[in-house]
Amino acid sequence: MDKRLKQFLVVAETGNVSLAAELLHVTQPTISVNLGKLEDDHGVKLFNRSSRGMTLTDFGEVLYEHAKVMARVSDHATADIRLMKASQEKAVRIGTGFSWWTLFVRDIVRDFQLAQTGTSFHVDVCSSLDGLRNLMTGEISFFLGTRVEGLSEKSGFQFQTLFEVNDGFFVRDQHPLNNRSCCMADLDAYPKLSVSAFGNRHIGLVDRDAFDPSFRRSRANSAGWISTNSMFAGLDLLRETDAILTYPLPTQEFFAKEGISRLDVVDHAPEPVPIGIYTLNSKQIDDHARHLLDAIKKAGPARSGPHT
Repeated sequence: MDKRLKQFLVVAETGNVSLAAELLHVTQPTISVNLGKLEDDHGVKLFNRSSRGMTLTDFGEVLYEHAKVMARVSDHATADIRLMKASQEKAVRIGTGFSWWTLFVRDIVRDFQLAQTGTSFHVDVCSSLDGLRNLMTGEISFFLGTRVEGLSEKSGFQFQTLFEVNDGFFVRDQHPLNNRSCCMADLDAYPKLSVSAFGNRHIGLVDRDAFDPSFRRSRANSAGWISTNSMFAGLDLLRETDAILTYPLPTQEFFAKEGISRLDVVDHAPEPVPIGIYTLNSKQIDDHARHLLDAIKKAGPARSGPHT
């Protein structure tokens, strides 16, 4: 917490600069100067000064209430950081796309955890955009997912391709286009579903048009578009609407169990999509995470499912 606000709080609660200086182990002139700077910053008088001590003005009362909240947040953050530092000695924190979690990462994590007793795990199952954001903020050590187009040149990510897949078009079993051959033009009559939606939290991470060149076309489409950052919500939306989801083909078997079918689009010419590992150039991966990463690299190409 800002030292001036901390000093402000103690003076407000004691009503005495000398006592506050004694409690904070600083000099009285230091506190007086800092209180003066606070008043200059806000352009208002924060204290009424008299021979009986210091009392808050109406402006001071407002700052006091906000400063108390800030102090509590700072205390909670300090406590959480201490807990995290204590728990991360043998903690593995990774991220993966939904497809790869259901296909093979879940099994690898289970086997690895059984072999590495006492090791804590955290797994983010999310879109590539959210995975990269979590990697950049240090919440995970690496992310397994689709190569993202349009990454900022300053992002500092490194991508290693493990295998390639093709995308398909998925709908609910009772969709009007299901169980018959159709063309790409037929898809335009139905809303598009995105489960890797671009949000404000991704600004500066990627260029939106480069990441999703179909975004503007989807919005211009009279059939509309639907977006979510949750695959589980996406499955519900697919089952309850006529939306169409473009998604990696290896997930087809899992989708079938969820009442979701792949469309037979006769004029669709898919381009292979690289799937691989994202790491951050500026961050070293610890030994525990490295072992899990090596297991994923070894198993991924063999267990990624059908590509066509």
